[in-house]
Amino acid sequence: MQLTKTLELKNIHKSYGMLNVLKGIDLSAETGQIITIIGSSGSGKSTLLRCINQLEKIDQGEIYFNGKTIISENVNDKSSQFRENIHDLRKRVSMVFQQFNLWSHMTVLQNVIEAPISVLKLKRTDAIERATKELKRVGLSDKINEYPANLSGGQQQRAAIARALAMNPEIILFDEPTSALDPELESEVVTVIQKLASENRTMILVTHDMKLAKDISNYILFMDEGKIVEKGSPDVIFNNTKTVRLKKFLESVSFGNT
Repeated sequence: MQLTKTLELKNIHKSYGMLNVLKGIDLSAETGQIITIIGSSGSGKSTLLRCINQLEKIDQGEIYFNGKTIISENVNDKSSQFRENIHDLRKRVSMVFQQFNLWSHMTVLQNVIEAPISVLKLKRTDAIERATKELKRVGLSDKINEYPANLSGGQQQRAAIARALAMNPEIILFDEPTSALDPELESEVVTVIQKLASENRTMILVTHDMKLAKDISNYILFMDEGKIVEKGSPDVIFNNTKTVRLKKFLESVSFGNT
């Protein structure tokens, strides 16, 4: 199958005051590719995901999506075209957060149908049909009318994944989707992510779970202090490590579901 480039980031920089978090990141994702980003806390992994989805505004660099220039030095970020491009990107790129971010006053079903109705302008009946299908996919058919407070952490995260899937995204971003869960609940979410990985979906995943990264990734990026230090296939990253920094990181982490 011929892969096509869906997302491209060039020379991305992001600072918070005097703190330089991203220092010239390049990344490209092709259709059906699963990219995992690993690294120590504070290395810039989650910030990079938030910059992709424009939840954080970059200071410098270029972002391209499906051949469209989203951000570059030549783009006027006050223009209507810029706002339209950002809106289009957010419709097509869904994000699953570490802390679930479900609306507590809404049922699981209401959480999942909200964006398809308000952003995609789906009819409510169509949104419910889509949500029901995605909740079944993640094993929550029996929790449709429950509120988030009545769910376990693993169930809440699976509901958040269903919410992301209901947007029918071209790319799904996962920001440490299992780190807030204990091992038993973590395995529920890992199983769902592994299933999605088998469906030829384009995914960019930040995770502390090295076993998951090794099992599902086509390509892995290792970040340290705001830079990509090593990149390559799982075999290259885990078995043919080139830098002392990555070797030290791998020695410090577990390859189990912890």
